[in-house]
Amino acid sequence: MVYESSDVLRAFLHGLQTGGIFFYKALWSILFGVAVTAAIDVFIDKDRMARLLGGRDVKTIGLAAATGAASSACTFGAVTISQALYKKGASVESTFAFALASTNIVFELSVLIYVLLGGAILAAEFLSGVLLVVLMTILVRLTLPVRMFERARQDLQARDTGTPAAMRRLVDAGLWYRIADRFFRTLKRIWKSVVFGFLAAGFIAALVPSHAWPVLFLRPTNFPAVLENAAVGVAVGALSFIGSIGIVPFAAALAIGGVAFPGVVGCIVADLITIPVLNVWRRYFGNKATAYILVIFYTAMVSSTVLITYLFRLGGWLPSRIEAGRLATFRVRLDYTLVLTLLFLGLTLTLWLAKRKGEARSLVGPPGLRGRARGD
Repeated sequence: MVYESSDVLRAFLHGLQTGGIFFYKALWSILFGVAVTAAIDVFIDKDRMARLLGGRDVKTIGLAAATGAASSACTFGAVTISQALYKKGASVESTFAFALASTNIVFELSVLIYVLLGGAILAAEFLSGVLLVVLMTILVRLTLPVRMFERARQDLQARDTGTPAAMRRLVDAGLWYRIADRFFRTLKRIWKSVVFGFLAAGFIAALVPSHAWPVLFLRPTNFPAVLENAAVGVAVGALSFIGSIGIVPFAAALAIGGVAFPGVVGCIVADLITIPVLNVWRRYFGNKATAYILVIFYTAMVSSTVLITYLFRLGGWLPSRIEAGRLATFRVRLDYTLVLTLLFLGLTLTLWLAKRKGEARSLVGPPGLRGRARGD
């Protein structure tokens, strides 16, 4: 019994160690990406954006995708911004294009994918994100239940209580404070998903034997097997409960376990239909509209993964095995990872100080009001 308990403890510590290695390798890219996203978000006028995204034409949908690509990779934030755009007049196609692009064609996600999975998966994820928007648009044009989504828009508008006082104060705050506020708001939204994702990745990579994965994922040597890999990869990603950036280390753990290209790519693109994220869609759009979103997104995700797999196969770009296993062996040394980690931890500290300074100023109030607050 003592021997069995020690084995369990050893396995648990091995999983924690492997998850910690993943986290250390990726920390700088997460902080870098969130900082870039926060800066971009400060300069985007969402009211004006919604007015520009009201059309259903290709140009408008392309603009929505481009705007989404410059926005946050946090899935919960993407859904929240998407519903705000839809409430203010964006079309269904533009709303979905924004959501898909903001979780698949974004800077911070790209950096993390490159760090953990390499250039081939990065290119596949980017192209798959573009294909997702195209396939979604086709599917929505063919099947959109217009009345259902108009009722959803009316419900969103009816629940709109205006701009909170806290947000009005934020608009009046200094630029650095606003960037810092967005930075830490994003970190607050994603940290649980990131931690859970890295822990899950660590335990999967450390504890799940490689021979277990062929039970779920067939060898993708023909079309039915490629389709099965894509379908199961998207389903596994959706059922992982991991959204946002956290799904990337989870996909890396699948790669270490021997899961092939379509399974790994399918897992990464699934973050907009994980169960927690579907619950957010449901709160904004209702049960029926969310069921429609699930079917459309799942179909587009599987189809785009299959198409990307065959495109890479025809171009000779398909890797025989995804090189993520090198992360399983690790030692701290003076290299670009350590330097960049220290640099972006320093940036995080700087933004935290800017946020604290801005909060202190907002408590004191504008100079013109200080005297009145003291009764002068």
